[in-house]
Amino acid sequence: MKKLNQETTSGRVCKTTALLSALTSALLLTACGGGGGSDNAATAVSYTPGAVFKVGTTTFDPDLPAEPQLPTDAQVCATLEASNNLVRRPDGSLPPEADPSKTGVGVAVDPAVANPDQARIQSALDACGAAVDKEVGAAIAAADAAAVAQQTAAAVPNKNIAGISGEELAKPQYRGSKFAVRLVVNSQGPGNGFISGPLTLPSGVTLWIDKGATLYATRDVKAYAPNVAGPYCGNTAVSSTKAGSSSNCLALINGNNLINSAVVGDGSIDSRAYAEIVTTDKLYPIMKVDMSCSNTYANYAKGTQAADGTACDNGGTTVNSKTTARNMTWWDLAYLGNMVQNGTTGTGSQSNFRMMVFNYAKNLTLYRITLNNSANFHVVPSGIDGFTVWGVKVQTPSLAAFANPAGNGNPLYTGDTYTKDNVKNTDAFDPGAASSPTIVALTTGKSTTSAAKHAFDGYLKNFVFAYNYVSTGDDDVAIKGSSNPSPAGSNLAAVDGSRDVRSDRKSGAVIAHNHIYWGHGISIGSETNAGVKNVEVYDNSFQHSEEGLRIKSDYARGGEVSNINYKNICIKDADNALLFTTYYSTKGLPATGPKVPNFHDIRLENVRILGDSAIKLQGFQANTGGFNLPAFPLVMSMNNVVADTPSAMRMTMSDAQLTIKGVNLPIQPSTDNRVTVNGVATWAVDGDLVLDCSKAFVDFPAIGQSNIFGSGWDK
Repeated sequence: MKKLNQETTSGRVCKTTALLSALTSALLLTACGGGGGSDNAATAVSYTPGAVFKVGTTTFDPDLPAEPQLPTDAQVCATLEASNNLVRRPDGSLPPEADPSKTGVGVAVDPAVANPDQARIQSALDACGAAVDKEVGAAIAAADAAAVAQQTAAAVPNKNIAGISGEELAKPQYRGSKFAVRLVVNSQGPGNGFISGPLTLPSGVTLWIDKGATLYATRDVKAYAPNVAGPYCGNTAVSSTKAGSSSNCLALINGNNLINSAVVGDGSIDSRAYAEIVTTDKLYPIMKVDMSCSNTYANYAKGTQAADGTACDNGGTTVNSKTTARNMTWWDLAYLGNMVQNGTTGTGSQSNFRMMVFNYAKNLTLYRITLNNSANFHVVPSGIDGFTVWGVKVQTPSLAAFANPAGNGNPLYTGDTYTKDNVKNTDAFDPGAASSPTIVALTTGKSTTSAAKHAFDGYLKNFVFAYNYVSTGDDDVAIKGSSNPSPAGSNLAAVDGSRDVRSDRKSGAVIAHNHIYWGHGISIGSETNAGVKNVEVYDNSFQHSEEGLRIKSDYARGGEVSNINYKNICIKDADNALLFTTYYSTKGLPATGPKVPNFHDIRLENVRILGDSAIKLQGFQANTGGFNLPAFPLVMSMNNVVADTPSAMRMTMSDAQLTIKGVNLPIQPSTDNRVTVNGVATWAVDGDLVLDCSKAFVDFPAIGQSNIFGSGWDK
């Protein structure tokens, strides 16, 4: 028999007795009530010795589909070797002489130096896409046409036409015998880098970046904004009155209307958002760190140079041809647009390119690849049936971001070096629904499509995010419910983990077995207006993250979020371990009026918090913002949710209906704040009997280069 004596929040002593029975092999923890100066009924929580879950040790999960595989040599369409002119430094960056900048205003860099590999990589992708389409395109088209005909005849209410399922398309008869374009280190020398502008990933094609190879994004802004008439990229404004937008820029890797495509390999992709922006067109407006600009978009569109003193229309002050200041970096623009020009009421916003953008796909896979230093979001997939992210590493900023010939840490234009707080809007993964269902031709190359059209229902479904390592300056994972592909008048959620669940998995929306470092943790929102439900989040660790578990929205883009299950979670030294709020931002309301957030049936089980942290649990108060709106309290159950130091938890609660058991957080009912609590919180809970976090926290893996978290395993 083991006795634990711990003090409750009211100063009374609670005796907790754990009784181990040889007959039942069960451990019973009984915690006395506390708070408010009155005695409350004891709460019993049952445990089984030896069965306490050990976070971070699971290597096989029968509830998930099989781990993806790298292609074989026989499945490669083309192999491209890195040029010996591009050799990565030990910190992961390219040396300045690899693609040097030119000083001054009204100067252009050489396209052959600034973007040497885009054409040959795209050519190989296009050839592979054409070969795959020739081999299996007819089979895919026939299967999809038959499925569309059947679904149309059935006319199922409130269900979009989906065509052939991703599960069926995963079968061998729908995959090309050769489908991969492989980037490798130079076989005769030290070359291990590629520099490319935007690439189009064809349907059925895998981009395979081999171990030791790195695909670097070109610094040439023109590559991401090829049209003279716009939209314009690389700014914080696109006119004197209109803010910029990252949708103005092509992504580094673009993929629309895909079947069985992937980006894989043990190599890496570095968007180099820390590096100075350059241009291959001397008239293209570039913003300088002294806030001047080199030209205006109005003059650029006419093919002329604006005179000195002309007001900039890209977010800068005035044109200055004589400045000696360096060009902005992408992260300079992000910080300027988000933190300075925008703030809480302004109109600034960065036009930065994203690393990967995918719209409409069936069976899209990211496997084992390392992603670094995106200028904006890393991966934005919308309307995907079968989106798998497995064994991927995202680290932003990486050590490469601090490389500088002057040895002073490659600072922002403000003089500050990069931290987790100033590389803004670098979300790692933002999966969500598409804006609508569609029937469209597949992308078979940069400028070619399939002969037949194929159906996509627009939902995000059969999403697996597993065994990844993520550290970034914004959301690590953020499921978006902003777009609504549901039929008009239906109440279906845009993202629903129970929709069309495949036979090789237990749930259609899973985030499991991941290590999270810097960033805003695992989030839902802030766009939830079309709904998110039935998501499973388990066996994840958070270390030094800004947030751990988070659901965020507001009445400008709120909606229903329900049946979200969190289990076996270790959180260490997070700013906000748990953050569930319906008051995320002060964005202006849409023309249709408020969209009320409604978070309910949120379940937390076996969650352990180490170190001091904050917890915010906020539902939606009635009549918020002066509108005659109903209340939507946060409805949440918490079973075995404990902090190793309960007194270090800073609680904010309002408009919540909580059911608790085995919880030692300082949770109390409040009439003033409209908080009801079913159950009693007590300090007398032993965290070691709830969850084993001894193996949960590990160094970020060092795969082929140094990292700012120390070294871990290598393979």
